[in-house]
Amino acid sequence: MAVPDNWEYNKKEDIVDGYYDLVDVQNQQEINEISNIPELEGLAIKKLQRIQNWNLYRRYQIMKAEVTHAVKKYAPNTIVERRLFHGTSSSKINAICKSGFDRDYSGTAAGSVHGTGTYFGVKVNLSRGYGNGLLLVRVLTGICTQSSGSNRPNLTIIPGSQCERVHSVVDNVANPS
Repeated sequence: MAVPDNWEYNKKEDIVDGYYDLVDVQNQQEINEISNIPELEGLAIKKLQRIQNWNLYRRYQIMKAEVTHAVKKYAPNTIVERRLFHGTSSSKINAICKSGFDRDYSGTAAGSVHGTGTYFGVKVNLSRGYGNGLLLVRVLTGICTQSSGSNRPNLTIIPGSQCERVHSVVDNVANPS
């Protein structure tokens, strides 16, 4: 698996199991790309950093291939990946960057009205309401279903599949928040 082109590092040989770095974004193209996200308009970006976590990156790429395969098979016009916001306490950001999102913490900060899982928002202001830290992340939304609002895990099977579960749960399938 190739190292992403935008990663900054001294030697490619350093990128092995366990490699993790939180780097200040210096690349002007990347800065512009993030700054031009409509949801961020009017907000002052104080610090822009990129997570370079080799283990999480590889795991994400494997999951992305699986979600992409399911989308092509069951819902070909579905978007596989979106950039979404996650609000949290700034004290938790380093742990998230190092180990990823942990469903064991689901609901500990603000409940889990849509079931067990990690919550992301399309709108930055909604996510900012969950803490003084904000992450912009790539999320494999894949095939989604409407939340039951039951505060329980959603085990919905993808229509047409025998056993594959939906990839995400949303508050509104037509216009998720």
